[in-house]
Amino acid sequence: MLRDASAAAIYGSNAANGVVLITTKGAKGRQGTGVEYSTSGSVSSVTRLPDVLNAAQFAAAVTQYAPSRIDSLRGANTDWFGLIDRTAYGQQHDLAFSGAGNDMSYRLSLGYLNQDGVIQASSTERLSLGLNYQQRLFSDRLNVRANVRGARALDRFTPGDVLGNAAAMAPTQPVMDPTSATRYWDWNTTNASASNPVASLNLASDHGTTWRSVGNVRAEYRMPFLEGLTGNLNLGYDLAKADRTTFYPSNLAAQVRQGQGLLFLANNTQVNSVLDAYGGYAPSRTYGPGRIDLIGGYSYTQSHAEYPSLRETGLSSNLLGDNGIPPAANVRNSKDITDYKLISFFGRLNYNISDRYLAAFSVRRDGSSRFGAGRLWGSFPSVALAWRISQEPFMQGFGSLSDLKLRASWARTGNQAIGDYLQYATYTYGDALTKVQFGNVFVTTIRPSAVDTTIHWEPTSAYNAGVDFGFSNQRYSGSIDWYTKNTHDLVFYIPVAAGTNLGNFVTTNIGSMRNRGFDLSLNARVFEGRATRLVWTAAFTASHNTNELLTINPNRSVSRILTGNISGGVGNFVEVLQPGVPVNSFFVYQQKYANGKPVYDAANPLNMYVDQPTVRDTVACPAAPVCVGLYRPDSIINDADRRPFHDPAPKWILGHSSYLSYGRFDASFTLRAYLGNWVYNNMASANGAYQNLTGSGMPSNLHASVLTTGFVVPQYYSDYYVEDASFLRMDNITLGYSLTYRGQPLRVFATVQNAFTITGYSGVDPTATANAGGISPGFGIDNNIYPRARTITTGLSVRF
Repeated sequence: MLRDASAAAIYGSNAANGVVLITTKGAKGRQGTGVEYSTSGSVSSVTRLPDVLNAAQFAAAVTQYAPSRIDSLRGANTDWFGLIDRTAYGQQHDLAFSGAGNDMSYRLSLGYLNQDGVIQASSTERLSLGLNYQQRLFSDRLNVRANVRGARALDRFTPGDVLGNAAAMAPTQPVMDPTSATRYWDWNTTNASASNPVASLNLASDHGTTWRSVGNVRAEYRMPFLEGLTGNLNLGYDLAKADRTTFYPSNLAAQVRQGQGLLFLANNTQVNSVLDAYGGYAPSRTYGPGRIDLIGGYSYTQSHAEYPSLRETGLSSNLLGDNGIPPAANVRNSKDITDYKLISFFGRLNYNISDRYLAAFSVRRDGSSRFGAGRLWGSFPSVALAWRISQEPFMQGFGSLSDLKLRASWARTGNQAIGDYLQYATYTYGDALTKVQFGNVFVTTIRPSAVDTTIHWEPTSAYNAGVDFGFSNQRYSGSIDWYTKNTHDLVFYIPVAAGTNLGNFVTTNIGSMRNRGFDLSLNARVFEGRATRLVWTAAFTASHNTNELLTINPNRSVSRILTGNISGGVGNFVEVLQPGVPVNSFFVYQQKYANGKPVYDAANPLNMYVDQPTVRDTVACPAAPVCVGLYRPDSIINDADRRPFHDPAPKWILGHSSYLSYGRFDASFTLRAYLGNWVYNNMASANGAYQNLTGSGMPSNLHASVLTTGFVVPQYYSDYYVEDASFLRMDNITLGYSLTYRGQPLRVFATVQNAFTITGYSGVDPTATANAGGISPGFGIDNNIYPRARTITTGLSVRF
């Protein structure tokens, strides 16, 4: 991964959030052919589910807070989450044939995966085929590499209302009801109420088929007329076709209340293509005291996607017809079409003097179709300097020091990940103005909503200084990097005032921010198997980052922008963009506590929340321009008393990986920790008030936090729900044993993924990324997300 600003700048807008370089496996390069086969089986289980009231607790709550509804309880003891989750099994098989000759090599691979999800009705079955081929021609002057991958995936998805209904359905109600039309028990009401999640699992369906192919051809030619001069051409594509069918029969309880039923069909296609052409000049001769490595080129990227869909409601049948489309009262077809182009010119010059003094200069000019005229192009230069001190004569006597290099760089990158503002089409029956026909449905074209026509590039200037070091012939090595990134014209997805645009949210430039931090990496070959047979290599990484919103563009005429839309109520936002505090800081009231519990007094919010100083004290500060900042409480709790309170981004990210081997045995593990990240527990706030028992619908189950808070009316803006989500997670542990069978290498292994997580966070996942808006939509809000699973995998691999 390229984190250095200068190293990433050559990739232009593609490097706005970092660059990861991936090398695919090819043939080993040895003569002859070989066969590799690996197989594995896995078992997965849910690690954590939402904490809701059990049947006894729920019955007691209804008795106390909704006594008029006590007769509606059926006395069952149903664990709804226990009925929808499961132990999931999976299997994977991979077979590869490889070979090499004097001037060619190839690798043909086939793969099969069948994996169930830990929530019922979810699974993936995928069949894949891949080919890598390399050919050298013209006395090795021309090197051609071709890669192509193809896959077909059959996916089954858990119906979208299952997780929410499992959390909300009363645990005192039974699963089955022989007297109902569906044979499943549900509330007999026309008002909005929780529905039986088991009924949705068994009667609704959501499935799809995805075809995808990715490939590229790369040719490199060493020019015969000038030593060190090469030409490169890369052509690539990414083609995907995804069909999806979602069906909710009209006899499901939620559909009965809406008088609908739903059928949704989608047939999406997307084609991405890329062309890179560049030349390089890296002669063995010197220019002045050093050698040069020069690259210059052109890149063209294009994407075209079409998203046709059919949506039917008011279904007159609870079954799909022979053609998969039941009769319906309301039919709406739509077709979204997006096109995107990115054109780039780039160049880079590296200058190396005796591997001691190094300099790199690059520039890239990107033109994106996502911006209008005058804002199309962005320029991204960079410069980097390095001094390898360890190569200096005066450093030769410093014991075991094997490498010491100082680095400094500056670069500008740009972000244009804003989506595509293009036309889309709406289909209706019998439109006389139609030009395109889809079955018996026709098209008319309209424009999308919520568009900022002045949106432009989001540039970031990054400064970096670093040290690379190594000892004992690089047995111990590492690096330290310090950086500052200043970003202007931030691109955010934010709510807009009513009447100012055609939608409620818009992607736009909102202001500037700064990131500061450092990265540390340490690597060691702790044991090398000399004195003993034990080999141990270890790596440790640490990253510290702080961010701060510096300004909001003056044309917005506001001092803050609310983000972080949550479930519960209407239009509630719990995060804020405000100068002087981290981006997407939580924006909540300061909760008062007594005996370790939040104080609840709905009649007098002053008893519940801290009255912040929001009114200027005219006695202590008679002249506001002279003594700005002296404020007093106003004895009222309102929006002015909400204040920024922590933010979702971790202050520290720590990682450790180890690989050990002893004889035929090997073991490896990876640890990861986030420190200082906070999460808003929306599952608790949306379902954590006794008022849910007395609404117009039938009583819904509650989050167990209500037993602590005693909230009767929801308190969405209480900082009680903002929790420290720091954690330590064992991402994986692998044990292996290698042996030979009839002269061929064979390895058996066992792996545990997501082995354990240590955290004080009470919700489902401390790395929550639900809907929070902003530059990373959904960061820091935990609400009914698909639960994380622990997976144990065993398998073997063999090579012939």
